[in-house]
Amino acid sequence: MAKALDEDFKKEVLRLAGDEVKSCIQCGTCSASCPTAHLMNPSIRKLVKLCLEGRKNEALHNETLWLCTSCLLCTVRCPRGIRPKMVVSALKELAERERIESPGREYDRLFSEQIADYGRISELPLIAEFLLSYPQGSVQSMEVGLELLPRGKITLEREQVKRRDEVRRIMEELGK
Repeated sequence: MAKALDEDFKKEVLRLAGDEVKSCIQCGTCSASCPTAHLMNPSIRKLVKLCLEGRKNEALHNETLWLCTSCLLCTVRCPRGIRPKMVVSALKELAERERIESPGREYDRLFSEQIADYGRISELPLIAEFLLSYPQGSVQSMEVGLELLPRGKITLEREQVKRRDEVRRIMEELGK
């Protein structure tokens, strides 16, 4: 029974991403080209393999789907003309159908709240609030923060802009 579901999953990914995905030779060029590959687990190459093997649960429940920046380097450099980005897009669509949420949705919510409340974001409080709801990102966030803080790229204070009421009105119109 589960095997049939896996085949249905594979067929749906191929329908959405393109039948050429079946010609993937697992060379790893897509992963080697990816600027965020060091953050991904599994890699783009492995994600394609999971789909071809019909391993639905592993393909849909990982952070790689949400880390893709859509730069298309994987597609441009693929020697077989496969579009790995289309596989990622297909998986995102399937994840949304199954109501699998990105960890970034909480970040988006917190980001929008800060904009509505202060008219701008303050990186340190934003990251701190996010890590309370998503502690798995702590190490990665600290590494990035330690790089950015001495360069003055992260603000420590929570500043407010003038005319916050106008920012709130805009956010309300956007439905945030």
